[in-house]
Amino acid sequence: MSRPLDLNAAARRLAGLVAEACPGASDAGVIVALSGGPDSVALLLAAHAWATRTWETGSGAPLVAAHLNHGLRPGEADQDAVFCRGLCRRLGVRLVEGAADPRAAARERGQGLEEAARHLRRRFLLDALEGLGGPGCIATGHHRDDQVETVLMRLLRGTGPDGLRGIRPVAGAFIHPLLPWGRAAIVAFLEEQGQPWRLDATNLDGDNLRARLRREVVPLLRDVFGEGCLEGPARLADLLEADLGLLEELSAEALTGIRDGDGLRVGALLDLPPALAARALRAWLGMPELLEAVHVATILAWLREGTSGSGLDLPGGRRLVREFDRLSAGTGATRMDGPEDWRPEVARLPDGGDPGPQGVGDPDDPATWRLACPASALSGNLRVRGWRHGDRLRPLGLGGSKKVSDLLREARTPAADRGDAMVVTDDEGILWVVGVARDERTRLLPGSGVMVTISIIRRHSPTTRGTRN
Repeated sequence: MSRPLDLNAAARRLAGLVAEACPGASDAGVIVALSGGPDSVALLLAAHAWATRTWETGSGAPLVAAHLNHGLRPGEADQDAVFCRGLCRRLGVRLVEGAADPRAAARERGQGLEEAARHLRRRFLLDALEGLGGPGCIATGHHRDDQVETVLMRLLRGTGPDGLRGIRPVAGAFIHPLLPWGRAAIVAFLEEQGQPWRLDATNLDGDNLRARLRREVVPLLRDVFGEGCLEGPARLADLLEADLGLLEELSAEALTGIRDGDGLRVGALLDLPPALAARALRAWLGMPELLEAVHVATILAWLREGTSGSGLDLPGGRRLVREFDRLSAGTGATRMDGPEDWRPEVARLPDGGDPGPQGVGDPDDPATWRLACPASALSGNLRVRGWRHGDRLRPLGLGGSKKVSDLLREARTPAADRGDAMVVTDDEGILWVVGVARDERTRLLPGSGVMVTISIIRRHSPTTRGTRN
């Protein structure tokens, strides 16, 4: 069980995280992400206590609340905004409001609705932070239950130690002061204060992955392992935060030791323990969101086997070049695209229309990235992403599942190119490894009913067809 929430303790924790996120800035301000739910309301009360005490010392650090209306719950969403205005008026806190419908963004980006909404909120909050006109950070109401759910989802998806840290107390411009307290402790605190809040039913009743985990899996875990079992994932995140913090310090020292101007000394990099070598590479390239474990493994294998003058393309248009014992990074001369540069589009075939060739496309020719399948085979939103270790699908006609890594080897995909392989997924899993294999459920049979084609196109291409929602 998480400890009871105390207003002064939460305010002190927020102050510590502000100091960590904005070192040396005595007047750093805070933007509070305010939805009207219990966690964000409790956070605003704690931030108000912090700001009031700060203003009494004369430093004048600003506090601003920010509320974004997605318009997904007609009527209720408008009432959330009215509630947030009233709360901020009572506390004397300035409120910044915005509106953005994630449905259009989800179609354009080929994302799920929740993912698109999260992206829009993040952009809105960063814009609000920029409006402060000075140093500051963004506080969100993520709490211990959110941490547990995040760690469980990442564990089951096959993440590494960094992913198992879950929600970090300080993550760039974002801070998370309520991580020590669970949802029950937050609600009990608000009830004790006589402070109402708004309830978003989709947080529990929705069909997104987090809502289903919260509704279906967490109660089962408590029933099997006992009420206190969920402290384990949260405690794991706390322990990894401390341990990996030390590893990051060691990696920074290692990176300093292997630098050669703006490049790296290859021999010194390969002499590092693999864990330090991987972290040093990520820090040097500055693209952790694009550089997955498969890419790091590919880079190190290429350096061990490659020769002077060879090069390697990375996602995001980056290219590595080895000249004797020196590794340098620049812009790719040929392939400029990674999975993040492409999106799926779905079009219905007219009744009796020709679906065209039933292959998987040529991995080197985007003009062939088109797949026909029954409309009934698709579940939820389509997404394009890079493949990950542990990914599996049921190749057409095989009769069982197979790892994507094995399929790439069998397709004789060069090791240096495997990191660029893309997969198309929906809510049930992988449909298509572009240029390599398609899943059994995409098979077209007599009587398949309505047929659709899935095309992979560049994100900046004009939309001519609607993405399946």
